[in-house]
Amino acid sequence: MNTIAIKVGLFVLLTAVLAGYLIITFESNGFSKSVANYYIYFDDVSGLSKGADVVVKGVKAGKVDDITIEGNKVKVKIGFMKDITLYQNAKAYIKMLGLMGDKYIYIEPGSPEYGVLSKGGIIQYGTTYGSTDEAFNKVSQLVDNINQAIGNGRLQKLIEDIDSLAVETKYLVAENRKNIKKTVDNIQQITASLKETLPSLIEKMDKVADNLDQITSDNKNDIRDIVASLREITKTLKEKLPTTMDNLNVASKEAKDILGENKDNIRKSLENIKKATEKLDKILAKIDKGKGTVGKLVNDDSLYNNVNEGVKSISKPFKIIDESNLEISMYGEHHTGNKDDKAGISVSLFPKNDRYIYVGLLSNSNGSISEINEYTQNGTTKRETKKDYGILFDIQYARRLWETKYGNLWVRAGLKENTGAGGLDWWFTKNFRITTDLYKFNREYETYGTDKPEFDAGIYYKFGKTPFFVKFGGSDLIAEKNRGFYIGGGLQFTDNYLKYMLGALGGTKP
Repeated sequence: MNTIAIKVGLFVLLTAVLAGYLIITFESNGFSKSVANYYIYFDDVSGLSKGADVVVKGVKAGKVDDITIEGNKVKVKIGFMKDITLYQNAKAYIKMLGLMGDKYIYIEPGSPEYGVLSKGGIIQYGTTYGSTDEAFNKVSQLVDNINQAIGNGRLQKLIEDIDSLAVETKYLVAENRKNIKKTVDNIQQITASLKETLPSLIEKMDKVADNLDQITSDNKNDIRDIVASLREITKTLKEKLPTTMDNLNVASKEAKDILGENKDNIRKSLENIKKATEKLDKILAKIDKGKGTVGKLVNDDSLYNNVNEGVKSISKPFKIIDESNLEISMYGEHHTGNKDDKAGISVSLFPKNDRYIYVGLLSNSNGSISEINEYTQNGTTKRETKKDYGILFDIQYARRLWETKYGNLWVRAGLKENTGAGGLDWWFTKNFRITTDLYKFNREYETYGTDKPEFDAGIYYKFGKTPFFVKFGGSDLIAEKNRGFYIGGGLQFTDNYLKYMLGALGGTKP
């Protein structure tokens, strides 16, 4: 017999025995001295088997000892290293190693403030991530939907519509730039004309005021004649009043009874009128002599000037309001990603050309959070939210930061749909803008499947001097799950346009 073959055979045999011993030792007793058992309940453990790894932060910390069915749940027993502490809010996930790899259990130890989970305890939270087959099925459904859309021509039609809208927008912007330039030139000409004519106009108004003052002084005797005429009219009424009462009695029996009961009161009233007329004569005489506040107003120029200055001061706020521009809009929007439909009305007040205040009322199909309740169940903190589907508010202040020949940069801040909001806009013209909005910062409590705020970006375009406008763009762009696009439009009226319509309804020509 060949001795070399015998030696090689013995070496292989000893190596196999030693390897088997090491494998059995490490598999059976590697964790035995430092292992504690825990239990986890899952709805489904497809692909998970006994001996599967238990991992904490990428480090193997145990293995699956047993899998049994208990009621409508699957009970999994794991052996876990004792020197790793688990807390009562610990979580367990069944994950897959790689695209085609084996299933294993991933453990999040939890937080110390919830207390230590005792050995042999139950990890309350257990969930299973979707399998590869489910992922491929969803991808396959998505591909089928895209193929169906392409086959029906809808996708091609949408692309053609967007291209057509872009070309039309380009031409409209070019046309409006010429109109805006003409409008600015006209405003400059009007301003220059007012600058020349306004001083002379003010001088003429001052002369009219002086003439009115002179007329009042020159016609004091006429005022006395008017008072005398009033006395004669009072006497005539006293004489003719009984005859008038008789005629009214013929017309209505009820009126006769009422007047008959109040004849004494009527006579007393006539006497009071006579006395009041006599007092009025005395008051006018005092005014003529410059007595009292009214007398000083008529005869003292300084008091007249003070009153005139007061009237001018009061008129200043109304002048500011008259010089402000007002825009009223009614609109509707549809968002595809978060399936959100909106409709509302808004008012924009431009006290100056470089700023405006925006106030709006709207309804939202997704509603808004009205109440948040937190409670603890099985060591886990949970939240319950209630929603309100009533009217929401938009209140924002906008200011122009940068002005160039190619457009203007605006910044906005305030509230949008009852939450804090902000945005940056680039105005090519007043009718053509790129807009952005960042809002809904409290979405960690919502059921949208994301804790990121909503970010929308798109284009606003108003068709020339008509009240019609459209807007479209990307919706919820930060949250990948809710990402989509929005499209909307509506009507926008300025205060001058509203005056025109109201005048037409009232039968007057603008």
